[in-house]
Parts: sequence; structure tokens; C-alpha cells
Amino acid sequence: MKLQQLRYALEVYKQNLNVSDAAEVLFTSQPGISKQIRLLEEEIGVPIFVRQGKRLVSVTDAGEMVLAIAERILRDTHNIKKIGDEFAQKNTGKLTIAAIASWGKYQFPNIFTSFIQDFPQVKISLKTGNLEQVRFLLENNDADLGIVATHTIDDNELHFLPFDALKYQLIIRANHPLANKKEITLTDLIYYPILCETGLCDENMPFQKIFTEMGLESPDILMTSPDTDIIYQSVQQKLGIGITTHLLNIQNNGMCVKDLSHLFAPIPLYIVLKNNQYLHGYIYNFIEKISAKLNKQRLQQLLYQPMAEDYSI
Repeated sequence: MKLQQLRYALEVYKQNLNVSDAAEVLFTSQPGISKQIRLLEEEIGVPIFVRQGKRLVSVTDAGEMVLAIAERILRDTHNIKKIGDEFAQKNTGKLTIAAIASWGKYQFPNIFTSFIQDFPQVKISLKTGNLEQVRFLLENNDADLGIVATHTIDDNELHFLPFDALKYQLIIRANHPLANKKEITLTDLIYYPILCETGLCDENMPFQKIFTEMGLESPDILMTSPDTDIIYQSVQQKLGIGITTHLLNIQNNGMCVKDLSHLFAPIPLYIVLKNNQYLHGYIYNFIEKISAKLNKQRLQQLLYQPMAEDYSI
């Protein structure tokens, strides 16, 4: 039995049993994959896939168990390679972070500065996206850690570690009618077009839910944007009022910021890691810079619990 055979079988499964697509992903030939899977099945004595002619149509019961174990074996092999790389070159490597754009834009510069001082030979790559995009990057080993903001989490392959929360805030011009109000109400927000940070005003988020629960009409969401600077500039142009997170730091310039945390529940922020993932020493360092509570000892307790037997894929 070879690791290559396990990798071939698992990739065919991931490609919806399409051997041709698996061959393209693995940069090899379709006949070569088919041959190695046959050899694997002969060695273990049971078929992994159900066939109709030359086509693979489903996975056998035994195949599901084999593929689940193969996935763990290949993941651990990847971790072993990481261990070897770290001890051969202790302070060199590449750190890839996948994060929601709004958080990364305003928080990462200071963190990066501190991290680079500690690990000048580690290269950093930052990728931004929404929750599903961050999940995809992590699950395909294209990122070492993720940072997301969400209220709904259900994923057996990823570990979500809370470390902070995003608070709603209102951005208006200093001469706006709401600027002199001591406390903003829900009714105040109904009468103006809203320019909202992407994701904050979705139907499943606190912003929309509270209007429905209070029996109020839905607010007028004129525009959404992942870039809070665009919202800021649009408010300056009198297109409406802005709804963003507390991360945006505005200093005068004829603009005003109002706290909305009394109206809308904060959105939890999470660091996301793959279960049973091996972390380089510099990744522990980076995470601790984000949250001092998530030190190496705490992370190891959370990530490396004994694995329960689970044969589902």
C-alpha cells in the first residue's frame, strides 16, 4: 500500500468520482489513477468504488471507511512534513492567513509589524474573503489559519476559537440631524438610506432581526460594500448613513461616529484552524499576538484532543 494510492482514491472521491478531473488536479494520467486504485483494492481485498462499466458511480460501505482513514493518514503525513520543515529551518517558512476583509484591513498592520520583528525570515500571505471562502482555503490546506465573523458555526473539520467581537456603529456627517442625539433609536434608522458593510445587514444578522422582532418596517439598505472606506466616502457625499463595525477609526473631518451596541448584539470573531493540525512555532506566536489568551499551551489543549473514531466522509 502506498500513500500515492490513498491520495489518488481520496481525490477521485473529492472530484465526485470523476477520474479525469482527479487526474487534472494531481497532474497525472487517468489510466495511472485507475490502475493504482485497482492495485489498492486488490491489496485490501475489497472494492472502494462501485462501478458500472468503466464509470465509478458510488462508494462502497468499506470504501467509506477506507477513505476516512486515508484522509487522516494523508493529513498526518502533511503534519509530519511540517514538523520536519520546522526543525530543519526553525525560523523560516510561510504563513498564510485567510480573513474577512474588514478585520484584516484595520488590525493586521500592527500585528504584522510585531510578527516580522520576531520572525524576519517568515513570509506572510494574506487572503481575504467571506466565511465560505475562508473555509475552502483552510480545508484545502491553502491557508494556515482563518479569521471570520459569524453567528452560525457548524463544521466538524474546523475548530472555531472566539477571541473578540465586532460592534455596530453609525457613521454620519457632523451636521446630520442625528449627530446631536444622545442615543440613537431603531426608529431613527428607518428614515434614512443605509450604506452597510457587507455581511452586517444580512437577514440572519442582528441588524435585520431586531427590526422584525420589534414589528418595525425593514430599513432601506441602499448599498453594501466590503470596504468601509467606500462607505465613509459615500456618507461624505450625502448618499446616506453608514453602518460599519467598531474597527473604523474616524477623526473629525466633518464626520461623526455613534455607538449602536445598545441596539444590536456584537458579532463574535473567531480564529479558525483545522482539527488536529500541526502548527509551526511561528503560527503560535502570530495567534498569541491576535489574542494573548490563545497561547501555545491553550491551543494545544483545544486542537490535539484524542481523536474519536469517525468513519464518515
